[in-house]
Amino acid sequence: MSNPPDSLEDALEKCLAHAAAGGILLGEMMEHLGRSSFCFVALLLAMPFVQPFSLGPLNMIGGFTFMIVGWQMGTGRSKPVLPKSAAKLNIHGKGWVAALRFCKRLLVFCRKFTRARLSGWVSGDKGEKIVGWLIFAGGALLAVPVANLPFNNTLPALMIVFACIGWLEKDGLMVIVSLAWGAATLLYFLAVALAVVFFGAQIWHWLSGFSVFR
Repeated sequence: MSNPPDSLEDALEKCLAHAAAGGILLGEMMEHLGRSSFCFVALLLAMPFVQPFSLGPLNMIGGFTFMIVGWQMGTGRSKPVLPKSAAKLNIHGKGWVAALRFCKRLLVFCRKFTRARLSGWVSGDKGEKIVGWLIFAGGALLAVPVANLPFNNTLPALMIVFACIGWLEKDGLMVIVSLAWGAATLLYFLAVALAVVFFGAQIWHWLSGFSVFR
């Protein structure tokens, strides 16, 4: 008989201890959490993206990883099955220790205003599917190839973060906040696309005034 999954707090403490001592594989971390591993893994991996600067190719790699995790959660898998390269990711060093500590502080901070409410968004199979597909959508938006665009990773990462917090804390309001971040991401990309089209047309109009372009 397998051991019961650890609480989120215990899992974070264990991961912090292992990461500081020499590292722990992402796949091993998931064994500590059972079904909570979906949101825990997504929350942890989202931390490096919650900053305004593009991470280049890592955006697409991270985006596809979130899509895999979200799809599996949304289709009712018992725990995430990641690609070998992701499962063997060694969580170690100052960067990951800082990310784990930030993750823990974020959860502690969120508990000041999160509570069990709007349970229809986060309860049972329906709630798990909603959150899973939100993680999937956030990953898809993160993988959009818009290199060096400020905040192109921040907005979808926040969508993932709040979806995970909503499920972990059983707070349906956080899921609605996640949807709002998703809408903000789409509006941001749309505004950028319209700006590119508008200024592209203006530049072409200006260049066409020179005889060499006639």
